[in-house]
Amino acid sequence: MLKQLVILLFCSLLVVSCSYFENKWNSELIQEVDTIVDFKTVDAFPLFPNCKDIPSRKKQQICFQLEISQHIYASLKQYQLNAKEVINDTILVKLKIDTFGKTSVSSIQISTKTKQLLPEFDSILKVSLNNLPTLQPAIKRNMPVTTEFTLPIVLKN
Repeated sequence: MLKQLVILLFCSLLVVSCSYFENKWNSELIQEVDTIVDFKTVDAFPLFPNCKDIPSRKKQQICFQLEISQHIYASLKQYQLNAKEVINDTILVKLKIDTFGKTSVSSIQISTKTKQLLPEFDSILKVSLNNLPTLQPAIKRNMPVTTEFTLPIVLKN
């Protein structure tokens, strides 16, 4: 009887200890998988106030692109940009939208010829982008994140 009791106790300890290690191993695996983050994508794009109510992520991105293009076009339209030669150039503007929705210009890539023909263009562009309204920042894992993207601006006269 005593021998059977000892064997039963030993078996129950063995079963309990195996399940203890199994649960510990599973939780470590889940935690490891949970820490893998893709830094190249966001769950929600930065949004202008009138793009918030659009349900589709793709349509929100299109709305954002249209809004920023219209804002830049309207800002540049206020200035008289005169060039003595024909300009057919693409300017690459690197924009940064911080976690508070404030837009800033990281860099402007402009050709030397365009810079000579329109020396004030980069400062006009910075002013127009700094006058953007406060946006809703991009969201990653339910937290606001800073995003940076390149905006091409095509100049033709």
